[in-house]
Amino acid sequence: MSKPASPIRHTLRSALERRQAMVLANAKGTVVAVDRGSVWITQERDPRDIVLVKGMRFEIDRPGRTIVAAEAPSRLRLLVPEGWRERFGAAVRKTIARVLGRRNERFPRRAAPYF
Repeated sequence: MSKPASPIRHTLRSALERRQAMVLANAKGTVVAVDRGSVWITQERDPRDIVLVKGMRFEIDRPGRTIVAAEAPSRLRLLVPEGWRERFGAAVRKTIARVLGRRNERFPRRAAPYF
């Protein structure tokens, strides 16, 4: 339905039997993608009911508790976004790599004479 706002960090796979449910706490930004079956999603303080079938996805857009309940035996993926710590760490690693790359350009490696 909607495109995730943050880069995806990892994917969790889950299978739910009919009438089985899972509760997600503070999962804002997580995308629920249905590979098989159908699920019903309700979010804390949200009057909407979201029903997804095979091939559909939904990004959780509110903090708080989210309940994902299977209407039929279902297989789904939870696409979890990166947190601020992961984004900060990636930015630091990228900056260090860029600085080290420039240093190598200024001081190119030369072959040392071998006697």
